[in-house]
Amino acid sequence: MKERVLTTNEKSFVQKAILESIRLDGRTLDEFRKLRISFGSEWGLVHVILGETRALARITCEVVEPKATRPNEGMLFLNVELGPMAAPHFDGGRQSDECVQLNRILERALKDSNCVDLESLCLVSEEKVWKLRVDVTVLNHEGNAIDCCSIAALTALAHFKRPDITVDGEDVIVHTIEEKDPLKVTLFHYPLCVSYAIFNQGKIAIADPTYLEERVAEARMVFGLNSYGELCGLHLGGTTLTSAELLLRTSAKASKRARLVVERIKAAIQKDAEDREKGRPVGFSEGIERNETTVHAKDRMQVRLKRFKLQIEGQERTDSDDGQDEEDEEEVAQEEMEATNDASADANDQSDDVMLVDDTDAVVEEVGETAAVLVPKSGANQWLTEEELVAAKEKTGKKRSKASLKRKKKSLLLKQGTSEMLLDDSSEEETVTLTSTDM
Repeated sequence: MKERVLTTNEKSFVQKAILESIRLDGRTLDEFRKLRISFGSEWGLVHVILGETRALARITCEVVEPKATRPNEGMLFLNVELGPMAAPHFDGGRQSDECVQLNRILERALKDSNCVDLESLCLVSEEKVWKLRVDVTVLNHEGNAIDCCSIAALTALAHFKRPDITVDGEDVIVHTIEEKDPLKVTLFHYPLCVSYAIFNQGKIAIADPTYLEERVAEARMVFGLNSYGELCGLHLGGTTLTSAELLLRTSAKASKRARLVVERIKAAIQKDAEDREKGRPVGFSEGIERNETTVHAKDRMQVRLKRFKLQIEGQERTDSDDGQDEEDEEEVAQEEMEATNDASADANDQSDDVMLVDDTDAVVEEVGETAAVLVPKSGANQWLTEEELVAAKEKTGKKRSKASLKRKKKSLLLKQGTSEMLLDDSSEEETVTLTSTDM
C-alpha cells in the first residue's frame, strides 16, 4: 500500500501554523509529547509510548564465539522492525529506507558510543562470549519513531539481566533464575536520541515532530546525547542548511531533554524493581488493568454524548428552570416516534432501553471553557467483581423498569393530546473533549 500523498493545502497550512508558533496538537515549538514506560514480566521487555507512537523492545542473549579481532569482548546486535502494524505503507517482507536509517542512527548512538561494557560479557577468552540482541518493533508510527525506539532500546538494556554462569574447565554451565540470581548489564552511560524538525529555510526548529510535521519539514536533526551532555552522534538530513546558531541552541535544549528522560528511565526501573521485591504483580496484563498500555489510554479524546448537559458549579444551566420536565417531554416525544415505527409496544420498550449507570460517585467533573475532565475520586482499582457486577445489573434493571413505566404513561398522555412538542435532535447532543489529568 502506497503512502498517502499530501496536498498543497495541507503543507501550506502546517507551514503557516509553524510560522505563527502554532502546532496542530496544541503544543509549543519546544514541547515534547507525553512519555510512558511499562515493563513486561520478563527482564528486558519494555513498552514505550511517546504521544501516539509506540515501540516494543526485547533483549535476548546467547553464548557464541567471539570475533577474531576482539576475542575478549562480547557482541551487541541492534535490529529495528517497521512493518504494516506501524503504518500501512510499510512492507513486511523487506526493510524500507526509513527502517535502515533507524537502524544506523541507533547503532551510532548506542553501539558506537561504547555505552555497554562488552568486556564484562566475555566468558572464556577467544572461545565463548555473550551476544546481546536488541529487537525493537514499532507498533504505531505517529512521528518521531527514532526517539521512541532509542528510549525503548536503552530502557531494555538497563532493565535486562543475563543468566549467571559457572565455568568448569572447558564447559560453561548457564544457570536458571531459580538456581542463581541473574546479573545486570553494565552501562557506562545512557545515550538517547532527540529529534528536531526544521522549517522556514533553517530558521525554526520544532521538538518531537509528529508524522505530518515530519513529512512537511524541510530538514531533520537527530542528536545522540547522554545525561552528561556528551555528544554521541549527530544526524542531519533534508534539503535545508541549518545555521550554526540554531544548531547550538537546539543542542542545549536536547541535552536537557536527554537528562530528564534518563532520570525518568531510572525512576521507572527502580519502581519496577521495588514492585518485584515486594511480590506485587508486574507485566503488561497489570498495565492493561491500570490503563497504561491500552489503545484507549490517550491524552485527549472527543466523544459525543446524547441527552448530556454540562453544569458548571456556581453557574446556572442554559436551559429553563423546568429542565427536568423538558427532558421527560423529550423522552415522551422520542417514545412516540419509535412507537409509530414499531409494531408492538414491547418491541419498542426493548429497542429504547438505555443502560442507565449512576457513576456520579466514581468521577468528579472539572469543566473548562472547551473541555471537560473526568477525575476518579480515588486511585483504587475500578474493576468490578462478579458480586458487584450482579448488584449493578439489578440496580440498573430497576432504573430501566421505572423509566419504561414513566415513558408509557407519558406516551398515553401524549396520544390523548394533552401535550405537544417538536423534537430537535441538535439540542440533545453536546460534544465534549475528555482530557487526561496525569500529563
